[in-house]
Amino acid sequence: MTRPAAHSMVGGESFVAAGAEIPVINPFTEQPMGRATEAGAEIVDRAVRDAHRAYAAWRGIAVEERAALLERVADLLARDEEEMAALVTSEMGMPITLSRVTQAQLPASVLRATAQVARDDFGWREEVDGATLIRSGAGVVGAITPWNMPVHQIIAKVAAAVVAGSTVVLKASEQTPYDATRVAELFLEAGAPEGLLNVVTGTGPVTGAALAAHPLLTRLSFTGSVRAGREVAALAARELTRTALELGGKSPALLLDDVDLARAVPAALTNGLVNSGQACNAPTRMLVPANRLDEVLDLVREAANRFVLGDPTDEDTNQGPLVTARQQASVLARIERAQAQGGRLVIGTGRPSERTSTGFFVDPTVIVGLEEDAEAVREEIFGPVVVLQPYADEAEAIRIANDSDYGLSAEVWSGDDERALAVAEMLSVGQVKINGVRTRNRPLVPFGGMRNSGYGRELGPLGIEEFTDVTAVMA
Repeated sequence: MTRPAAHSMVGGESFVAAGAEIPVINPFTEQPMGRATEAGAEIVDRAVRDAHRAYAAWRGIAVEERAALLERVADLLARDEEEMAALVTSEMGMPITLSRVTQAQLPASVLRATAQVARDDFGWREEVDGATLIRSGAGVVGAITPWNMPVHQIIAKVAAAVVAGSTVVLKASEQTPYDATRVAELFLEAGAPEGLLNVVTGTGPVTGAALAAHPLLTRLSFTGSVRAGREVAALAARELTRTALELGGKSPALLLDDVDLARAVPAALTNGLVNSGQACNAPTRMLVPANRLDEVLDLVREAANRFVLGDPTDEDTNQGPLVTARQQASVLARIERAQAQGGRLVIGTGRPSERTSTGFFVDPTVIVGLEEDAEAVREEIFGPVVVLQPYADEAEAIRIANDSDYGLSAEVWSGDDERALAVAEMLSVGQVKINGVRTRNRPLVPFGGMRNSGYGRELGPLGIEEFTDVTAVMA
């Protein structure tokens, strides 16, 4: 069934833009499930000015009331869990079981955790050398979010900004516009004042660029590619708008030589292929002891049978399609280039999957035999592709892990927790998970990266701090 067009929402009202309509394609059926409209500069300007007016009142609302709003939204999201999960699955092909956990349950947890931090653990007032540091909402926040974890990315930005006392103009991906407008509707239903959260729909080069360049923004929070991040940061810099950028990764999973490979290999592989590899923090490089490579290869081939491709609305499916035909073609081209550079496929075919009759599928793929400077080792593929990198000893494993233009996330697997912690402290990344800890289980742990993975942090106290200004009062 095709949905009505997704329109921008400003001041609680829907606005039909004069710009082009953008089809929203269900990546499993390959058919349109709806469409979005290009908001463009005029509606962006209206949305930002409306949020600016709302900020004047919202910044004075007590923290307790701002936190209570987030909790009410969390309750509504829990009420509509199945609806939201099904919506995301239709938009971008995420298996329904994963959508339920990461796009409904996790965002609700983030809302509640952010409310708790704002009440109990955030330093709204702090005494330093006889001065009182007062933190308050920074103003209007522009939030530009991606399609791969759409609701979670929206909530991570919006919850922190709103509880900080800021207002938000959200530009979600044109591939996932419906969940963005649904989140805005939930905020209104929870009692948010009009203008607190406005939504503009459209593409990055048109609507996103207009938002990033708007002179009334005080903050811009962006999640997306390195190329797009550089572009929006340059636009924001013209107005001296402070930015936070989360730009992806090429994250390593270090399997140390004392680990139980029979447990670690399937788990690390599953993490690397989560959401068909369309996750910025997915560990898509698996570093393994060279003297146990044959054992690893056998475990990888065995684990391949665990991945069920098919209709993402089916509870048994754990690998959905890629988001678009273009993304599918890009991933397949990268696999082909990896083979041309000497890579061997341990699993995968390098062709569109033949397991289903429709959908933009690529089979789970693991590549071995590549040099450290190969494209598939250095660049983010954003598909179901994991590269194996053998190492000789722990020192070489750490060197290989850090030999990346990215620095978002890493995993360390070891039979010795103290050893794993010592290795984790040597990694130049924003977040390290030891022996299978999942990000989704820790909604207050800050998330963000280094180098080409960007700067700034989301979640927890550091996430709130991104959207505040500090005034030092001396008496």
